[in-house]
Amino acid sequence: MTKAQDISGIIAQRQPLAEKLGEIETRLNSLCQSLGRLEQERQRQLKQWSGDSETTSKLQNLKLTEFEQRVRDELTTLHRLKGRFSRNTLNIGVIGSMGQGKSTLLQSLTGLTNQVIPAFPGKACTAARSKISHQDGQITEARIEFHSRDSFLNEVILPYYDKLELEPKPSSFKAFEESPLPDLPSQDNTTKENIYNRLKNDYRRHTDQYREYLGRDWLRLQDESQISSYVAQTYEDNQLVNYQCLAVKSVEISCSFPVQEIGAIALIDVPGLGDFRLGDESLVIEALGQEVDFILFIYKPSKDRANFEQRDTKLYNLASQALNNLSRRSIFVLNADSNGQNQDSCRSLKQDLDSNTVRMPVLESVIADCSSPEEANTQVLGTVLNHLRTNVTELDKAYAQEKITSLESSLQALQSDLEAAQSILPEIDGDEISEKYDEKFEKFWTTITNGLEKLNQDLIKHRDTPDENLKNKIQQVIASCYEDVKFPSLDEIEKLRNEKGAYADTYTAYLQDLRTSLSLKFLEIDKGLKKTIEGAKENVANVLISQCEIGGLTDARGSAFIANLAQEMPDDYVELKTGFQILAEFTLSYRGLIQHHIRLQLDKLAPDEAYPLKEGPGAQDILDNLEESYKETVYNCEQSLKDFFVKPSQASFAIVEEFSDRVLRAKTAKRDWRKFLRKKRHTIWSDFAKLQEQAQSIQGWVKQLHGINTEVEELERAFQEL
Repeated sequence: MTKAQDISGIIAQRQPLAEKLGEIETRLNSLCQSLGRLEQERQRQLKQWSGDSETTSKLQNLKLTEFEQRVRDELTTLHRLKGRFSRNTLNIGVIGSMGQGKSTLLQSLTGLTNQVIPAFPGKACTAARSKISHQDGQITEARIEFHSRDSFLNEVILPYYDKLELEPKPSSFKAFEESPLPDLPSQDNTTKENIYNRLKNDYRRHTDQYREYLGRDWLRLQDESQISSYVAQTYEDNQLVNYQCLAVKSVEISCSFPVQEIGAIALIDVPGLGDFRLGDESLVIEALGQEVDFILFIYKPSKDRANFEQRDTKLYNLASQALNNLSRRSIFVLNADSNGQNQDSCRSLKQDLDSNTVRMPVLESVIADCSSPEEANTQVLGTVLNHLRTNVTELDKAYAQEKITSLESSLQALQSDLEAAQSILPEIDGDEISEKYDEKFEKFWTTITNGLEKLNQDLIKHRDTPDENLKNKIQQVIASCYEDVKFPSLDEIEKLRNEKGAYADTYTAYLQDLRTSLSLKFLEIDKGLKKTIEGAKENVANVLISQCEIGGLTDARGSAFIANLAQEMPDDYVELKTGFQILAEFTLSYRGLIQHHIRLQLDKLAPDEAYPLKEGPGAQDILDNLEESYKETVYNCEQSLKDFFVKPSQASFAIVEEFSDRVLRAKTAKRDWRKFLRKKRHTIWSDFAKLQEQAQSIQGWVKQLHGINTEVEELERAFQEL
C-alpha cells in the first residue's frame, strides 16, 4: 500500500471511534446536568432538614460540585479526543521558539512562499495558529477566522492583564479601548516592560485600526499576496503595519504539497514563543490537544553553542500536557545551516537527545536543512509519515482506553458516593406514621361523635321552642303591615270613581291593590327562615372545624364549608357524601312553608269576601271598608303565623339528625371517614404535613439518585462497546 492509502486507512479506522466518543460525550453532558440538578436538590434538602444536625452534616459532606467538575474535566479531554478522531486529516504540529526555522520548514514542506508563510530573520512572523492542508491539485486558498470581541478580550487581552498584574481589568472590548491603560506596577523587570509595551503600542493604541475586523465572518482568499497580511505580522521601523492580523484567530490554508503521495496530511503552525506575546501557551495546548496527531519540535543551534535553553524544555513540557504519549508522537528536527556551519552543534545535540542526556524524549532526532525542500520532505516528513503509519493507530486506541479507564475510575467513585447518598436522609417510619394516624383518627371519631350528639341533644331540647329568627322577622313584617300602609284619600277615591264610572268598581280596584301590597310584605319572612337553617349548618361546621380540627380540608367556613365538602367528597364514600349533600342543599322557604296559609287570610281582601258597600255608597264608605278589611286581614295573618314559630327549630333538628345518621351511624361511616382522612391527613394536621413534605423530599432525592445511577450504568455499557 502507498503512504496515502495507509493514511486514509488510519483516518477511516478513527471514524467509528469518534462516533462512539460522541455518544459518550452526549451522555457525559447529560450526567453533568443531572449532577447540577442534584446539587440544587442538595441545597434544598439542607433547608428542609435544617433542624437535623446529623442529616445536614451528611449533606454538607457530599461534594457533588467536585464530582461535577471532575466529570467536566474528563468531558473537556474527551471532546478534544473526539475532535481529533473526527478529522479527515492526520495533523502534524510544527513547534519551535522564535527564529528556529519553523516557517522555513513549513515553506519547504508545503511549497508556499514568503507571501503566505513569511520566514524572515528577527521578529516572530506568524500571527495566528494556521492549518495547512495538502489537497492534490488544489490552488492555494486561505480561510481567515476572526476573533469576536469577547474571544479577543478573553484570549488575547486579559492574559496581559493577568501576567502584568494590571488593575482594573476591562469587562468588555469597549471598556478596553475607551479606558486608560493602567500603569505597570513599579518593578525592575525588562521582560515585563517589553510585554507591557506590546500591549500598549500594538493592541491599545491602534484599536481603531483592527476593531472593524472583530466579529467578521470567515474571509476566503486565493490571492497569495493578500493572505500574508492576515497570516503574518509585518514590521517597519519596529512598528506593526498590518494591524488587521491582530484580529485573526486562526487560518486554514489548502494547497498542493510538493510531495504528492502523502495523502490526507495537514500541518499545524503554532505561533512562535518568546516575542513578548501572551496567550501562546494556551494556544499551544488547545491546538495540540485537539488538532495534532504528531509533533515536530524544531531547534536551530548556533555554530558556537550546542545546548538547549530553558524555553525549549518549557515548550516540550507544554506539549506533553496536551498530547498523550508525547515521546511516541514526536521527533526533534535539528535545523542545520545550508552551509554546514552548525553541523557539529546539531550532532552534539542529537547525541544528547538520543542518549537521554537531555530529558526531552522523542521517537527520533533528525538533522536536516529545513530550507532544503528535498531534505525537509525526505528526512523530516518521510520520517514522520513512517512513524504515523506504524504507531498512530495503536496510540489512538491506547489513549482512548486510558481516557475511558480514567472516566471509569471517576464514575466508580461517583457511584460509591451516590450509594452512600441513598441513606443520607433519615427514614420515615411507615408503622410509626400509621400508629400516629390511628391515634389522630380515634381522637377525631370520639370528638365528632360527641360534638354532633351534643348538638342534636341541644336541638331536641329546643325543637318545640319558637325560633327567634322567624319570630323576630314575623314581628317586623306585621309591624310593617300596620305602619307602612297607605289608604287612598277621599279625593283620590272620587277621582278613580269618575274614571271607573261606579263606586263598586272603585272599591274592587282598591281591594286588589291592598292585597297585592300586603302579600309582598310577607315575602320578607323568607330571610328569617334561611337565617335559622344557615345557623344550623354553621353549628355543624363549627363542630367539624373547631372541635374535630379538620378545617384544613378547605379554606371555606360556615355553611360554605359543608357545601365544599359535599362537592369534594369522593363518590366512593356514599354515606358521607350523601350526608353532606343533604345538609348543604337543605333549606326552608316562605313560599314552600307559609305562603299558602297567608293566601287564605288574604281572601278577606278579595272583592267577593270583603265587607260589602251599603246602598248608595260614597267615598267615605269605601275608605271605611278598606281600613276595616285590611286591619282584620293583618290580624288574622298574625294569628295564623304563630303556629309556624317552632317550624325552623323542628326542621333544624330533623336535618342535623339526618346528617348524623349518615356520617356517624351508618354502617360504613367510620370506615369511610378513616379512609378519607388518611388521604387528606397532610392537609389537615400540621405534623402530618411536615412528614408528608419530608417524605416527598426523600422520594425526590432518591429518584434523582436513581436517575444518575441509571445514567452511569448506561455510560459503562457505552464504554464496553468501544
